[in-house]
Amino acid sequence: MRKSGVLTLFVLLVLVCVSTQNLAAAGLGSSRIGLGLGTPNAVLIYRPTPFDLRLGYDFTEGDQFLFISGDWRPAGYIPLTGPLYCYFGLGAYAKFYPEASADDVFEWGTRLPVGLSLLFLDNIAELFVEVAPGFDLYPKPAFSDDPVQFWVGLSFAIQ
Repeated sequence: MRKSGVLTLFVLLVLVCVSTQNLAAAGLGSSRIGLGLGTPNAVLIYRPTPFDLRLGYDFTEGDQFLFISGDWRPAGYIPLTGPLYCYFGLGAYAKFYPEASADDVFEWGTRLPVGLSLLFLDNIAELFVEVAPGFDLYPKPAFSDDPVQFWVGLSFAIQ
């Protein structure tokens, strides 16, 4: 991938973060930050309502990649019972393979995240489980090598 492509992705990510933080500042939602473990191995999560942004890295030997995703969660947290909530959304992801040949450095696709959240400590802390089936769109439409992304994690509300 060329430097201009990487720069464009970085600028878009910064703009999304700034614009969604403005939603939270205007009282239209709150933000959360956390860590998820699963497939990919580890992701940092930033959740400005109604979006989810992730940045992660897969340490699997021979198939290492950087991971970035962004999801839109139109319904937010849907109450199930007590402190248990569910959510769903629509998103996109990209994988960057730093050790691959020049033609296979980048792939991206779409994902459908579905999750369960347990909110506690007056909704400050969240324990969650998320499953997100994915479908590659670039370099060719096909099911991903890892067709389901899965995380278990913890996030905290930030004001």
